[in-house]
Amino acid sequence: MSGRGAGSARALFDIRSVCLLAALAAGACSFATAAPRAMQSPQSQFAAARAVIAAAQALPPGSIDELRTVELGGIPQWVSIRGADPSNPILLFLHGGPGSPMMPESWTFERPWEDFFTVVQWDQRDAGKTFSAAHRIPDKSMTMAQLQSDTEQLIGWLRNRYGKRKIYLLGFSFGSILGLRIAQQHPDWLYAYIGMGQVVDAQRNEVVGYRETLAKAEAVHDRAAIEALESIAPYPDPHGPTPISKIAIERQWDTALGGMIYGRTKDDATATWRLSPDYSPYDVQSALLGELASVEILVPQIENVSFDADRVFKCPIFFFAGAHDRTTPETIVAAYYKTIRAPVKKFFLIEHASHYVVTGAPGEVLVDLVRYIRPLSQAPTRPH
Repeated sequence: MSGRGAGSARALFDIRSVCLLAALAAGACSFATAAPRAMQSPQSQFAAARAVIAAAQALPPGSIDELRTVELGGIPQWVSIRGADPSNPILLFLHGGPGSPMMPESWTFERPWEDFFTVVQWDQRDAGKTFSAAHRIPDKSMTMAQLQSDTEQLIGWLRNRYGKRKIYLLGFSFGSILGLRIAQQHPDWLYAYIGMGQVVDAQRNEVVGYRETLAKAEAVHDRAAIEALESIAPYPDPHGPTPISKIAIERQWDTALGGMIYGRTKDDATATWRLSPDYSPYDVQSALLGELASVEILVPQIENVSFDADRVFKCPIFFFAGAHDRTTPETIVAAYYKTIRAPVKKFFLIEHASHYVVTGAPGEVLVDLVRYIRPLSQAPTRPH
């Protein structure tokens, strides 16, 4: 599961980052508004910033640019669908968490992708804009099987609406559980499956991630981190579900020691969300509340997830792993990769990245997507 969806992410958020971004945004937009910056409310400053970002992200005429709901599993769920050329293949991004949407921060990396793919960001059940549409009422009966069904329905809708025989499916962190299951059960729907921060075995992730985070704290002589991490031992809980409070402490120090975002000690995602052209202030608050609800409902369901028995795939498989990722440790993904069979497979180790590979090394990821993966939609795959 991703750190941003593990119950600790918003508690980690430093409100000073929002204030700084608001000030920067107001300065950047001073030519776009008639009112002096000092007279603008913080909300109007963010609105002005969102307008500038939206203009910078504009697609050329004839593009696909939709922000809409799709009926999935009996409820309206929000998707963003953007691509510069309708003939490009579709890439569906399954966000992490549970309940941590990527739509509101996709503006930081996605626009170059849209020259090569029609990129679909989807706020899953109880996440982001979809949680807004549900009036922030948690779906306490939500299950992993239900989320997988939602995913299957969305893929079918995309293939039918845009006349595509297959799509690319990218699963990030928590989303990689859904993604790898689709790759196993519906390979004929996919040009390829792309796992980023791939979950292979949830319990093993926690065992190795905790050990590596504690080792990092000891290496840098961070006494506060060492004491906090030692206080939650044994971790994960060997006799039952690990309390979310313990997971929160592990993720807090993982983030502070650079294991979530390479080279950074804070996760300031909320500030990024507030600048998204796709999100209203209400949606930002919904995303925060939806994360909390999703964690409570879904974390107990994913603690025993394992793909150790799934070694043969009938569609191409690609894994991207950050070398400094301690949430889904790259050593676990690399070992699993060596054992799988697929028509085509490749493992990308991103040296200067942690868990959030896509935002930590967006250029390197895009080059690899275009060079090695996109051609699969244009020619038959060859045996590995």
